[in-house]
Amino acid sequence: MYDIDIEKLGEKLREYRKANNMTLEELGEKIGKTKATIGKYETGEIIIDIVTLLEICNIFNIDFNTICDINTTLEKSINPFDSSILYLYYISRNGIIISELALEERSSYISVLMKNGLTGQKAKPWLQEYTGYMESNYNTAFICLTNAINNPGLDKFQVEIDLLSKDNENMYSGIFLGISNYTHAPTARKCILSSKKITDKDELKQLFNKLKVTPEEAKDIENTKYWDVRTRTAKDYIISIED
Repeated sequence: MYDIDIEKLGEKLREYRKANNMTLEELGEKIGKTKATIGKYETGEIIIDIVTLLEICNIFNIDFNTICDINTTLEKSINPFDSSILYLYYISRNGIIISELALEERSSYISVLMKNGLTGQKAKPWLQEYTGYMESNYNTAFICLTNAINNPGLDKFQVEIDLLSKDNENMYSGIFLGISNYTHAPTARKCILSSKKITDKDELKQLFNKLKVTPEEAKDIENTKYWDVRTRTAKDYIISIED
């Protein structure tokens, strides 16, 4: 994944040392190395260890990536969905919050702009904007988002979608991790991601039922101490672990 040219690293070390009017001996004294060792760093005879390299960066006040000239070859993340516009649904109290996610392919990841809490109002069509990225493999899509306007209390979202949960309506099940609007404490909720924007009341009621935590899920949480996203029937939103 990472490719560092050791010879160029030595050349850059020499350039920064001379630009700072520092001798081999002077640099060696600052990092506890001999003049000969610094010389071998610069010729590439000795590979600089990470701790020493960080010390040198601090001395010259330069960024680690600048002196290393790191080349990365990251596997490109591909949009696993059939659309670049998606809609996220999750329960808040006794209603559903609908958010729009715009996906854009970049060099090695998918950027995401999330308009959280669509209101349907012209003056204020959504509550907040969040920006971030999405990564995915064959079975999971991971979305990480941060408040794009301000960041009170680390206002962040994480959404994990089970790509194998796709149903005949092209809906995917997942888990939504965020901050409660009421307590500002961490919350975890079921969510559904779809390319379809649902506004019909009857359809939203059906979706609400899908998003409730089921007795089977509650029982599974009681037994295993975690929730499996692939259990999707619904009757009761409140999880009870009492006998």
